[in-house]
Amino acid sequence: MVYQQATRFQQLTITERIRSQQLPAVYSLYINGRLQFASDDEHIYHAFLVHPTLAAAARHDNILIIGGGDGLALKQVLKWQPQAVTLMDLDQALVELFRFQQTPLPTRTTQALQQLNGNALNDPRLTLIYDDAFNGLDKLIAANHKYDAIIVDLPDPSHPDLNKLYSDLFYRKVNELLNADGVVSVQSTSPYHAPNAFISIGNTLSLAGFKVDQYHHNVPSFGQWGWSMGTKAGLSGRQRLQRLTNLSVDESWLTLGLIQSSFEFPKQFYLNRNTIKANTIGSLQLYRYHQQDWSAEQAMTP
Repeated sequence: MVYQQATRFQQLTITERIRSQQLPAVYSLYINGRLQFASDDEHIYHAFLVHPTLAAAARHDNILIIGGGDGLALKQVLKWQPQAVTLMDLDQALVELFRFQQTPLPTRTTQALQQLNGNALNDPRLTLIYDDAFNGLDKLIAANHKYDAIIVDLPDPSHPDLNKLYSDLFYRKVNELLNADGVVSVQSTSPYHAPNAFISIGNTLSLAGFKVDQYHHNVPSFGQWGWSMGTKAGLSGRQRLQRLTNLSVDESWLTLGLIQSSFEFPKQFYLNRNTIKANTIGSLQLYRYHQQDWSAEQAMTP
């Protein structure tokens, strides 16, 4: 452990794992004891969170990121050369830590993390908003903001307080902020470890008026992980991606073929989709699915 801080909202821990002299150290961020990223494979998670969404969007001029205070999703968004990006995160202390302006981190850790997020949180195109997303979106709506794409990078719904950020009402707010031909993506927990929770997120987006596609890929630090994509009108996100012949962004790892194949699931995966409930506001339905799925998974672990 190289850093620990109790902010107003959460406990932050950064660890450093030394490997051989030929390999760089692995830095990991934990929030309230839960792994948020590991530096050796975070590019997989964030590439799948961002690039399919922006590839499916008609424009990339004005982007909203909800969560993502470490700047790693923002780094990927900036590859699309947007005119403006707004990032809304609850915890200013987390964001300031990853802006590195008055960092309490060891020098080597600062240098490694600054290289990891590309110093994205100091980009002049960025507007930072520190607010609870559920209420913060209301302020953006009141100010008549619209976005070409919205990236929702929030922690898993592992606590009742997070459940409302995965609710039908929250996604209706997202819908109102999105341009008619825009695209939204939502980190959606693990379809392998928490399939009911994963499908419930997709059903909730559908209830909020989106055409929904879900996709997945292996992130070694987390295992099989999933995301949900929604469009308001016209073709679905998957249909838009199927019409592409290349990615119009300089991406050294992710390919269009990997993106297109990530929408495939085992034949029986969605067999019970119609029996899985959407997460209506106040129901705590998704929180219960998440708890049940992960508890069942842990019970099966020797």
